[in-house]
Amino acid sequence: MVNLDMSKYSIVTLDEVHSTNGYALENMRFLDDKTVIYTQHQSSGRGRYNRKWLGDDSGNIYMSIVLKPDEINEYPFPNLTQYLSVVLCNILQKDFNFNPVIKWPNDILVNQCKISGILAESYMENNSIKGVVLGLGLNVNLKQETIDKIDQKATSISVLKNKYFDCDKIIRRICDEFFDGYEQFVKNGFPYIKDEYIQRCFFIGQNIRISENGEKKEYFAESIDDNGFLTVKNEFGNRSKIITGDLQC
Repeated sequence: MVNLDMSKYSIVTLDEVHSTNGYALENMRFLDDKTVIYTQHQSSGRGRYNRKWLGDDSGNIYMSIVLKPDEINEYPFPNLTQYLSVVLCNILQKDFNFNPVIKWPNDILVNQCKISGILAESYMENNSIKGVVLGLGLNVNLKQETIDKIDQKATSISVLKNKYFDCDKIIRRICDEFFDGYEQFVKNGFPYIKDEYIQRCFFIGQNIRISENGEKKEYFAESIDDNGFLTVKNEFGNRSKIITGDLQC
């Protein structure tokens, strides 16, 4: 295990771990605010709805950001994944010349294929939230033969650029970008990223399906409100807000 101290955060690099989110939650009491847990070898990664993150082999980024804010009441917990998705989209566009989009609320797609997933989990003590672990899986050097075994469209930076990349440089880039705007995001909440987020949401103005608790419903996606909720309209013209669920389009 190697600790790298940065000015705004610290990175704990693990040789191998079952999952960075799991490790962070298990050791939350001993980890400082703004600690980043990082590994290239993760044996039991998972995403939303406890889905297994496939392709947990070497050469990709599996990381978790530990956040333990002093002020809990006004902290924008529900929008952390959306903030990180915007940060990652900006990096993928600036550094790799991709045109990434967001599949609500926080999956990142390039060329209609998933390249990254984000998962936030709360840390509880005495029935109250004391912090959050923000997990990110990014396909950096995932090989095409592994991608072909995944049951959904996926891709990696290496496949798209036909070269191998240094994960250490990319993770520091993600951390720098994340924490550069983090305090402003905490202060202003979702409105701080609203315009950028909506610009990345390719499905706005389209018919979509939302799967929730095993039930699929069809809607027209109108917009995203100031809380980060998806505003939709059903076939009868009735509007509602989607807070959770899995978007399919």
